[in-house]
Amino acid sequence: MTSVDGIDPLNLAFCSVDFEFPPDVRFPTLPVRTSNGIIFPLAGRSFCAAPEISLAKKLGAKLQFRRGVIVPMDRDQPIFKNFITSCIANRSEHEKNSFGNLFWKEVGNSTYGKTAQGLRKKRVFDLRDDKMVELPESSLTQPFYASFITSFTRAVLGEVLNGFPRDVRVFSVTTDGFLSNATDAQIGQACKGPLFSAFSKGRLALDNSAQPLEIKHEIRQPLGWRTRGSAT
Repeated sequence: MTSVDGIDPLNLAFCSVDFEFPPDVRFPTLPVRTSNGIIFPLAGRSFCAAPEISLAKKLGAKLQFRRGVIVPMDRDQPIFKNFITSCIANRSEHEKNSFGNLFWKEVGNSTYGKTAQGLRKKRVFDLRDDKMVELPESSLTQPFYASFITSFTRAVLGEVLNGFPRDVRVFSVTTDGFLSNATDAQIGQACKGPLFSAFSKGRLALDNSAQPLEIKHEIRQPLGWRTRGSAT
């Protein structure tokens, strides 16, 4: 891999790039890790994956390729599909917010966490030994999968946010959701990009009764004090 040209957004491709977005881009989408967490500046150096590269190019960013790698894959072998669909089926057998429902939700959601387990040093409390220990890698730890999943989710969200008219306010963004005053029509228009379309197709392959984007809450006015802290 010698450049960012021709990268399919759904490839297992990973790059280090120097970048600069046009000044009118409201929501830059390439992550930069700092000592205080990840930020998304208009310019900098990023270690990112194919979905984020594809979106950055679409937003007009200037990209200077530094190095990268493409990992061969077989799209006809969705290795987690059967497990995830089984979790969804088991979850649907239980009433929403019941123990059974939340249990299977946690089991399914933890699959991603297992692919990233142990990639960075983290200490956790071990109930068996009654002490703090360093979290080891799991049998599913796979940095390429973990990185792509993270990149794809961020890129889909970034595509939606940058699809809003400039008068739409976005109050906070966390992992896979956002708080804004966008109307249903504006959200629908923002969800017409190629990344969201690919995400929707993948979501429907796992659960054909689910919507790729849903409204969680509606409030009159938010008061926020941190990333996941807000009141009405």
